[in-house]
Amino acid sequence: MESMVSYPGVVGVVLAGGQSRRMGRDKALLNFRGKVLLLHMMDTLYSLGLKDVFVSGSFPGYPCIEDSLPHTGPVQGIKSVLRYKSGYKGYLFVPVDMPLLPARALKGLLSQEQGGYYTGWPLPAYITPPFFPSSRNSVRGFLSEQGIYPVSLPNDCDDFMKNANTPKEWDEVESYEC
Repeated sequence: MESMVSYPGVVGVVLAGGQSRRMGRDKALLNFRGKVLLLHMMDTLYSLGLKDVFVSGSFPGYPCIEDSLPHTGPVQGIKSVLRYKSGYKGYLFVPVDMPLLPARALKGLLSQEQGGYYTGWPLPAYITPPFFPSSRNSVRGFLSEQGIYPVSLPNDCDDFMKNANTPKEWDEVESYEC
């Protein structure tokens, strides 16, 4: 049995503050393999051994951090979390709409002491202090200003880096055989 790795001082955050316009309904509440997507993504973070996991957005019954500027994109959610949940040594952000994301890909980011994200995908991202003020509205621009740079994605993870933003993309993700 593999021993559980622990990441003390690291918080996991599911970014779920969007309007899901292209999907036509709230992506966070879609059913994925027996549970709502929001809970599935939280469980992915808990499976890493993270003790604190929050949701960026507003979902009654979940440990949420509301965006200071709701529905203005993931970078605003990230900024709100960094502002209202200070004191952690690292912040692992995952999008709610990437249900195939394997824990091993997230472990790869957590191994980056200075933080990181994968080349080609600004999310998931692991962000470490210090944090600098930023007016950037793109995740990549914000990460760059924070001194967080892309790293190579593990070879066996490429097929799992799929966002489900539309009903067609959701159907593809749901039918994917793991």
